[in-house]
Amino acid sequence: MSTLPARLVATLLVGTLGLGLLGFISAPPPEAAAPEAVAVVEIEAPVEEPPFYDTLYKVRSGDTIGSILPRHGVKDVEEVLAQVKPHTDLSRLRAGTELRFHYRKEVSRPLSLTLALDEDRSLIIDLSGDVAQVELIEAEYTSQLGVHVIDVVGSLWDSALKAGLRPADIVRIANVFQWELDFNTEIQRGARIVVVSDDLYDDGGFVRPDALRAVRIENGGKTLISIRHVSATGEEGWFHPDGTGARKPFLRSPLEFSRVTSGFNPRRFHPVLKKARPHNGTDFGAPTGTPIRAVADAVVSFAGKSGGYGNHIKLDHEGPYVTSYSHLSKIRVKNGQKVKQGDVIGEVGSTGMSTGPHLHYEFLSGGKHVDPMKIKLPTTGGMSAAELASFHATRDALLPLLNGELPAPPPPVWADDGGEALAEGE
Repeated sequence: MSTLPARLVATLLVGTLGLGLLGFISAPPPEAAAPEAVAVVEIEAPVEEPPFYDTLYKVRSGDTIGSILPRHGVKDVEEVLAQVKPHTDLSRLRAGTELRFHYRKEVSRPLSLTLALDEDRSLIIDLSGDVAQVELIEAEYTSQLGVHVIDVVGSLWDSALKAGLRPADIVRIANVFQWELDFNTEIQRGARIVVVSDDLYDDGGFVRPDALRAVRIENGGKTLISIRHVSATGEEGWFHPDGTGARKPFLRSPLEFSRVTSGFNPRRFHPVLKKARPHNGTDFGAPTGTPIRAVADAVVSFAGKSGGYGNHIKLDHEGPYVTSYSHLSKIRVKNGQKVKQGDVIGEVGSTGMSTGPHLHYEFLSGGKHVDPMKIKLPTTGGMSAAELASFHATRDALLPLLNGELPAPPPPVWADDGGEALAEGE
């Protein structure tokens, strides 16, 4: 067997190695295994409780500031009262007043106490230091004429609330017409009340009506209009469009607002005596303690106990008129005392022959009992000629709003930066 030359053997060996190396380089890599899926769990960071909190306390009957403050972590009661005294007397808190205590967590003494003095003013008492610091906060409003329409459907109160008014506003409206219309008995279903008022706004919008400017009532086929006018001397009054005064010598009712539980009836069946007996007056149901007003200027001819009348007051008025007020819980006048129309002379009660808290009101003309809700009362004259031109200007500006001939001005618009109110379109 012949032997291959050495050079040929070397050439074959290199070629073989080269082909093997080329195959190794050009061969595709093996596929990598897919990674296993890993579940991701989100862990929420613990939510920290706020370091501050508030406690609201509503004053109850029988509470005293001396008992309320220590229960809420304020021990130096006398020192706090001394700082607050220039602004208000905390020792005379009324039931229902809300006290807001502001605390830091885990500290028993409050940082501050806030209470509302009225609708427009609040006190903030800073209790964080050694000595209480008091700040009076007064609300800031913009005023704009507004028109409110009350269509009486069902309850007058509910109808007023739907129109954006409050019970306090209804009382004010009733007082405008207190010489002509008794809101307790004479407002009928379907009545319409239109009010023009100075409305108050803040940057949150409408707050409430402020001063009433004019009121129109359509009730039982009759229309009453009354317009407020301030004279050159600063005297304020309500007048009809012709300038005659709305104020009259007699109020229609001795109570601002209540309900009639029993009317004038010469043949009424008496609920206590259980037999027919004339009811020579009008009974007004109201809570014990409700103030009773003198319906006209008078002299007190009797104030004391009077049999079935209980605590009883009788007033002698100018002319042939006498009024009497019975079953009172308190008498606030004395025999011979002079009183003015609207003065509080006593409080509603249930003394004498009575089945519950109410006022029994009688009206006598020439010594004869008459129905106090139906008697035609005397009137007064109008304003002086000097004031009439000024009143006409006021009237002519308000009547178109009152009668729906002009729309109410648009409400104020606040600047985006929370600044002062802008006029519409400014």
